[in-house]
Amino acid sequence: MECTDMQLLRRCSTAASVNEDYVMDRVIKLVKKFDKIDAAKVTEKADFQKDLSLDSLDRVELVMAFEEEFSVEIPDAEADKLKCCADVAKYVISSSNEKVSETS
Repeated sequence: MECTDMQLLRRCSTAASVNEDYVMDRVIKLVKKFDKIDAAKVTEKADFQKDLSLDSLDRVELVMAFEEEFSVEIPDAEADKLKCCADVAKYVISSSNEKVSETS
């Protein structure tokens, strides 16, 4: 059975969506485990500083946890741009896509 381009696109889109949801779930779970955060306040868009009251040292610790969890290196300039769980998930996904394209 041959796949049309549209069927292939749908499969890839579904896989990408599942991957994004999986990464987002992992990011949110990790943030909720952080001892200085009220887990009830953690959402995809909750700002680490404004909504979750993390100071700069807390954010550094959180970035280190993301690096360990996802086996990625997050440069300081990029880490400063990560304001919420959605930002982290996007960064992790784009970072993993870059690794895949480098190995191809």
